[in-house]
Parts: sequence; C-alpha cells; structure tokens
Amino acid sequence: MTKIPASKTPQAPSGGRRQPTQARSQQTIQTLFKAAAQILDKDGEAGLTTNKVAAAAGFSIGTLYQYFPSKDVLVRAMAVKGQGLVLEALEAYLAALEGRPDVTQMDARDLLRQAIRILLKGFAGGKGFTQSLIRLGWASEQPQETASVVRQVSDRLAIFLERIEHPQLRPPSAAILFVLTRSVIGTLRSASLEKSPLLGSTALEDALVQMAWALLVPLPQAAGLALGSRPIT
Repeated sequence: MTKIPASKTPQAPSGGRRQPTQARSQQTIQTLFKAAAQILDKDGEAGLTTNKVAAAAGFSIGTLYQYFPSKDVLVRAMAVKGQGLVLEALEAYLAALEGRPDVTQMDARDLLRQAIRILLKGFAGGKGFTQSLIRLGWASEQPQETASVVRQVSDRLAIFLERIEHPQLRPPSAAILFVLTRSVIGTLRSASLEKSPLLGSTALEDALVQMAWALLVPLPQAAGLALGSRPIT
C-alpha cells in the first residue's frame, strides 16, 4: 500500500537571521513563542512588542533579534509552526486509519467529524497556540501562504478518501474536494478573524460535518441519515 507522503510542513517565513538547528536554539524559539502568546492574550496585538517578548521570555532583545528581526517575522513564524502542527496531526490521524483493517465498518460520519475537529481546533480554536495568535496569524498571512496550507490539507484528504474505499463515501471528484477543503478552511479563517461566538461550539462542528457529508455521500443516503452532535474534546 502506498503510504501518505511525508509531511511538507510550511516553511518559516524568510527574514529571520538565524535558523534553529540545535536543541538549545529550539528551546529558545519555543520560549519566545510562549511569551509572545501570553502577551497577546493579556495585552492584545497592540501590546505585543519585541521588547516585551524578550523580557517575558527572560532573554535580551539581541537574542530575540538573532532569530526574529521584527515582530511581524516572529508572528508569522509562530503561525507557520501552528499550521505545521495541525497538518502533522491530520496526517497522523489519516495514516492510522489507513492501516486499520476495520475502517470500512466504522461510521463514516465519525471519520469525517474527527478530521474536521482536528482542523477546527488547530486553525480556529487553537492547538498549543492561543486564539489571539491564530487570529493574528490569519490577519498577517500572505495569500500564497494560505493557499499552500489549503492545498496540503486537500492533498491529505484526497489520499485518505481515495484509499479507504468506505461504502458510505463516494470517491470525491476534483471539484468536490476543492469546494470541500476551501469551504472548511474559509469558514475557520472567517470565524477566527471575526471572533465568532461559534468558535469552540458543537454547532459549528456539526455544520461543517453536515456540509462534508452532503458533498461526499450519495444524495439518497445523505438525506436519510441525521447527524448527531458531539462535544469538542
């Protein structure tokens, strides 16, 4: 069986002066990220400065600038890291299912729900990063960066849906897969930027699952099955 390609994690934006290649450097990066996220939560975007981040992390401003020459570079690097974590989580989930002999007997709606839940928590609700950071990342992201993430999500879902051969799911056409992935990511992006009260709700998850189900399941079958609400955990 052909395996899912190795994760092509989004690359950090250019402009940094030093690449974190050693364990100590990696720890420094994570400490700076954590300090920046805490400041965003407490003071908002207007209160986020490189001086505050360096002080909160316990480093000199010179140390911060060795890795991130500006606040914008720092924020975008954090956003890229977060995107990579979501893609890794999605890939791990799909790869685990691909290796299960009983996957065709599992409830297809549950399979879809878990994949959407991973995207929802990572791109809108936060996975190791705060909602403030996610929102700022979406706001500062370049169009080509968003397009790259969407393509990678689409690629992983396409591989999964083509291989599991679940009796409840029809193989998606290129058009259906395009509409599905862009609709999901677009919804999550808008919910984050608009600070929607739906974030973290079962209602938003249910709506996304229902949309995916309608696109991936033959019409008579989709019309005859109701979706159940399940809390995000």
